[in-house]
Amino acid sequence: METLKTLYALHDRSYQDNRYVYPVLSRRAGGISVGINLNPDKGCNFDCVYCQVDRTPSGMVGIDPLHRPTDIPLLLEELNHLTEEISSGALFSRAPFEGVPENLRKMADIALSGDGEPTMVPEFLPVLDALLEHRSRKTDLLGIPIRLITNGTGLFRHSTRRALGKRFFPGGAPTSHNDEVWFKIDAADPESFRRIDQSSIPFDRYWSSVTETLLELPVTIQTMVCEIRNPRSPFDPLGEWRSQMAEHIRNLLDQGAPIREWHLYTVARKTPDPSVLPLSPEGMDCLRQFFQKKVALPIRVFS
Repeated sequence: METLKTLYALHDRSYQDNRYVYPVLSRRAGGISVGINLNPDKGCNFDCVYCQVDRTPSGMVGIDPLHRPTDIPLLLEELNHLTEEISSGALFSRAPFEGVPENLRKMADIALSGDGEPTMVPEFLPVLDALLEHRSRKTDLLGIPIRLITNGTGLFRHSTRRALGKRFFPGGAPTSHNDEVWFKIDAADPESFRRIDQSSIPFDRYWSSVTETLLELPVTIQTMVCEIRNPRSPFDPLGEWRSQMAEHIRNLLDQGAPIREWHLYTVARKTPDPSVLPLSPEGMDCLRQFFQKKVALPIRVFS
């Protein structure tokens, strides 16, 4: 039987013959997270140094690099089938899920995540509407949250941000389903942003848009913490980076940003760059204590 740590490291986006829907055991969700991959083309506007999605030439073999319109009926068919497999227990009769502990053999959420940035897909809002409507008709999905896991860039558009807010937070608060936006912020200074997220967006424009977005949407911030042991370009999260992060998150709170929680997590899966390594549990706890003294916000650590 595989250890829990090994199971958490298995985040394969391929499941049977599905195009869009896949199961993973999620340490943060606390059970089986049903992923919705709107980017089977592996399209993303960030190129994060820790990302396990292989976009090297060998990793793109067999991948259509062009975005094709999302087949929503097929997506819902795949979702329905996987939901039934979880409910019946059939999922847990096959590798690798037969090793999932009994208390985690449950559907924890539906996560818009996958191999790229879901908010940048033209069909993002129609897919979200279809998922919300599908959930309303399925008694076994009542109370199952939909989580958007995002770098936030699609939400920089006011129209998309407003539309998402109306669906997830009518009246400014979550519904009984507790739908959430898990908003990735890995860096709060230009050098770290360039080193970690490797985006072509100028940092000042990025942070201005982050601020505008987080002042309007209740989010949980998610921050990947990793070490980079590259002698030519190392990165130590216990250095200046943490002070910049604490200052910027505190400034967001001082401006009234309705941030719900801050999740700190580290590398759990193999990355294409072998110099990118997880921070130790001791380092993660040190970081938590540092941030907790600086920021009045619930902080959860996932080592």
